[in-house]
Amino acid sequence: MDKMKITQYSHDDSLQLRVITTNMNKNIPEHSHDFIELVFFAEGAAIHSIRKNNRMTSYPVMQGDCFTILPSEIHSFDNGNTAFYYNVIFSPSLIKNEIQELKEFESWPLLFDQSKNNVRSKMHLNLNDRMEVQNCILKLNDKLKQKNKGYKILCRGLLLELLLKILCSSPKKMFEVESDTKLDNRILAVINEMEKHPEKHYTLSDFAKKSNMCISGFSHKFHTILGVPPFEYLLSLRIEKAECLLKSSSMSIYDIAEQCGFYDVNYFIKVFRRFHNTTPAKFRKMQN
Repeated sequence: MDKMKITQYSHDDSLQLRVITTNMNKNIPEHSHDFIELVFFAEGAAIHSIRKNNRMTSYPVMQGDCFTILPSEIHSFDNGNTAFYYNVIFSPSLIKNEIQELKEFESWPLLFDQSKNNVRSKMHLNLNDRMEVQNCILKLNDKLKQKNKGYKILCRGLLLELLLKILCSSPKKMFEVESDTKLDNRILAVINEMEKHPEKHYTLSDFAKKSNMCISGFSHKFHTILGVPPFEYLLSLRIEKAECLLKSSSMSIYDIAEQCGFYDVNYFIKVFRRFHNTTPAKFRKMQN
């Protein structure tokens, strides 16, 4: 069994912190390591497997997912195709002084207490939280490369900032799963399509056909993976895209509705109010 060494943290082992970017164009075989690995999936999807007590637990991971692999855990990735993800690897000693405060967050055990047998936890972040988490990772990576005076203190602070952003996030889903990987791969392709192009017109029949399943079978499996029906998830993606446009652009409400797949502006306003308890126009004003 391959064992990644602590020397892979960085060029300066005294910091014991590193950011690794992975374009997954092949399967990653079983391995373990001596550090905490925080994984953030930025694009695509894969099947992540953990071997524990001679039993393999496999579950889908996709863009927007955040999860951890703890020291000595044996794990692998399969069926990633064009998946892209960030690994932030660090020594547990880097957060030892803050550990008690971090443990007060409700989501802490979901990421850092994987003691349950054959069950894994992960967080599926919304679009805004994904952007903040990714920007923090990129900033940390830049500082690690630059190694300016005081960079160790700065990078340790950025690691804590990253952990806080994740722990304070509003994930769509915090859940524990053990899944049928063959079916998951088919549905993950549909989820990826939704995430990339939520504005497109879709039907359940189209989704089921793409997954090579009947409509009821697809709907049930989708709900098992994400905890919501397919079109409720699609609506949430459209509303998230609308949030980003309302915050970052001067587009009209009508144009934003159309850009996000709502071809009736009144329906868009109705759905937006259901998600945010306010109208798009009032939401935009609150951002200023």
